[in-house]
Amino acid sequence: MVTPERLLRFSLSLLNSDHLRFNLLLRTVAKQRKRIAVPGLTKNAFVGQRLQLAREFRDLTQKQLGEKVAASHALVSLCESGKRTDPATDLVEAFGTVLGFEADFFYQPTGEIFKEDECSFRHRRSTPERLKTKIRAHASLLGVVLDRLRGYFKFPSLNIPRIPASTDQEIEKAAEQVRLHWGLGIDAPLSEIGRVMEHAGVFIVAHLAESSQVDAFSRDGSTAIIFLNQSVQSTSRWIFDIGHECAHLVMHSGVQTGTQETEAAADRFAAAFLLPRTAFAREFRASPLSWNHVFKLKKRWKASAAAIVKRAYDLRLIDAVEYRQSFKYMSARNWRKGGEPCEPDFKGPELLSTALDALGTRIELTVEELCKDLHFTPEAFLTVTGTSVPTLRGKPVEVIPISTTRVG
Repeated sequence: MVTPERLLRFSLSLLNSDHLRFNLLLRTVAKQRKRIAVPGLTKNAFVGQRLQLAREFRDLTQKQLGEKVAASHALVSLCESGKRTDPATDLVEAFGTVLGFEADFFYQPTGEIFKEDECSFRHRRSTPERLKTKIRAHASLLGVVLDRLRGYFKFPSLNIPRIPASTDQEIEKAAEQVRLHWGLGIDAPLSEIGRVMEHAGVFIVAHLAESSQVDAFSRDGSTAIIFLNQSVQSTSRWIFDIGHECAHLVMHSGVQTGTQETEAAADRFAAAFLLPRTAFAREFRASPLSWNHVFKLKKRWKASAAAIVKRAYDLRLIDAVEYRQSFKYMSARNWRKGGEPCEPDFKGPELLSTALDALGTRIELTVEELCKDLHFTPEAFLTVTGTSVPTLRGKPVEVIPISTTRVG
């Protein structure tokens, strides 16, 4: 018998910056919650969109999947399109085996599928369509996990101000308005931009892709996500990438991104958000241009030397000659590709990982139970969430050895 749900407040201390803190509210259910085991598959209709989602997550074409499960390309297409709602049990089980999900996964409600027009990719023009499809599918599956976790946690509400902007002045003003909206002020460095975004209800994740072809990715919707590619070992670049994706969420809701104009606008916003014009200009002018001065500013503002030089040029604090010479020097030192010196500290994503860490400790639902509820295999759960499913060890069973006896 399930007892009434009750909310328990406790601080997970996710944010200890000067500006921001947030708590998760945990919902617990009684230990007596019962699970009804039904042999075989559920009686719901087969959901083709779930098959397509799992296939794209595994980066397989319909033809490739068909070959692996000994089915025709046409049959896989019929299953995905919803024209075949009752595929053979053995075929569904084969889908699950190949794709890494229990068979019942394909009989659950679709959930929210992340659409192309909701997603932005940093370096989108050079990113293969198939890789973008795989990342969207991975993010959609992560959304399924988050939807289930909302039954136990009250995550921060989405709090993204929507401010369309295109001109330089509009973008500068939008960045200042966002800082004021979040209570950050417009004259001081940001302590931790990742924590700022998570406090605003945006999930930061770092495991959606292992590819240098995508620096960052964001999804705008009821479940807002920023993917940060930490395979690129540059913390100042991660910080700027989060600012860039924040720009898309703020300025480009409902707008197709990936164009030269939207990417340039997002870069301008990120620079303005990280290096607000009045305070940055005042500190930049405090000393003549030198690399020693640039790296002092980098340490204080947690922005790359490249971003600082570009910002100084955009604000007409240096001229075109100084700007070009500075970038030539950085290229000669291989800072632009190999990474800059004096990288700032960076606090990694915490919202999702802290919630998953609370399973089985702060609340009674365990990671293994969540995995089973979702009908993921442990391997799929690890890939989707970045968290492994503990292996439960039962009590040792005494085995009576069979003694050999002589016959005859």
